[in-house]
Amino acid sequence: MKNYWVLAMTAFILAGVNGVCAGSADAKTGTPDYLTNSIGMKMVRIEPGSFEMGQQKGGDFDERPVHKVTISKSFFMGVCEVSNAQFEHFDPAHKQFRGRHGISGDDNEPAVYVSWDDAVAFCRWLSTKEDRTYRLPTEAEWEYACRAGTTTSFYTGDNLPKAHHKNQKQGWEPVAVKLAVAGAAANSFGLYDMHGNVEEWCRDWYGPY
Repeated sequence: MKNYWVLAMTAFILAGVNGVCAGSADAKTGTPDYLTNSIGMKMVRIEPGSFEMGQQKGGDFDERPVHKVTISKSFFMGVCEVSNAQFEHFDPAHKQFRGRHGISGDDNEPAVYVSWDDAVAFCRWLSTKEDRTYRLPTEAEWEYACRAGTTTSFYTGDNLPKAHHKNQKQGWEPVAVKLAVAGAAANSFGLYDMHGNVEEWCRDWYGPY
């Protein structure tokens, strides 16, 4: 069975790219749990399973009702958000956005000011480069990976530890804050920055549950 790969990217007002690479991977083939691609993105295999998607209390109105979702195929997801250095293999001109408003200027900080179309183009470029199919993750894949088997508000429990609190925006303008990847603890699937840092693009169109 041919593996396919999904690249999950992030976005915000300062759109960014998340190092999420999802794709099918049959555990029987001996595919390693971790792998690193040609631009240095380390990825981990996420096994299939079911989870309760959404949030009954709190959260946004469009996260209800909670409903059971099954992820039927394993997939690979990047353990960290795609960094400036990694994204600039694809788009060297992105360097002009480094440090804008004091946000994300270093090599190991996530690439920001990246639109959904930029994220999709990056996936296509990486697919051609590596002869594998990269794509954005679906919302269900992303939430399943983020929850990592938990049912609480965050994968850390009902409260989010201070290390995850990285407020990029106060009022209309973002404020300077260090966003280096893997600055807080990973979840049990080995994924960093699923809470905090920049927000992430998904493959899906938007629609309420």
